[in-house]
Amino acid sequence: MKRFVIGFSLALSAWVCAGIYLILTAQALGKAVTQGNAAFLGDAAFLLVLGVVSWAVLLYLGSLFGIRRPRLMRKKNR
Repeated sequence: MKRFVIGFSLALSAWVCAGIYLILTAQALGKAVTQGNAAFLGDAAFLLVLGVVSWAVLLYLGSLFGIRRPRLMRKKNR
């Protein structure tokens, strides 16, 4: 039961973290468009990459505790 709780909390935090970084990316893109500043596009790209990496790492750690990974991250058996 402890393994499930740890894995579930890691997986849940991965999705929350991804959502937060997605919101921050959208804000940076909106700021780039409204202010016409191209520097915010770099910030948006950085936040998007950081969000994807943190999402993947947290989901991988959750999978070590028995939580299944999303289809995007699973290996295909061929």
